Amino acid sequence: MTKTLSERIALFTDKHKNTGKQFLPVFIALKSDIEQALQDGWTVHQVWITLHDEGKIKCSYQWFRTLVNRHIADDSKQRLRNVPGKSATTDQDGFRFNSVTEKEELI
Repeated sequence: MTKTLSERIALFTDKHKNTGKQFLPVFIALKSDIEQALQDGWTVHQVWITLHDEGKIKCSYQWFRTLVNRHIADDSKQRLRNVPGKSATTDQDGFRFNSVTEKEELI
């Protein structure tokens, strides 16, 4: 007898629970190497192909890109925000918007 769609979905979800989370520890372990390769100018795809062929990464390319965007791209954005540089000051000369209309300016 054929199982219903709901029964088949339940079996599938039981088999494939948290599949994305199983790749995270491996990715975190290789994070510094991946980050260095990306800084050296290699593309995410080239890094994934090499690691996948070596058997170190077993996830799909799409999931690998997601991990890179979450864990490496976010870190570099955070570092860019924390770089000391020009700080915004409120007493700069230039255009200032005043929402109150003054009668002298209208004449």
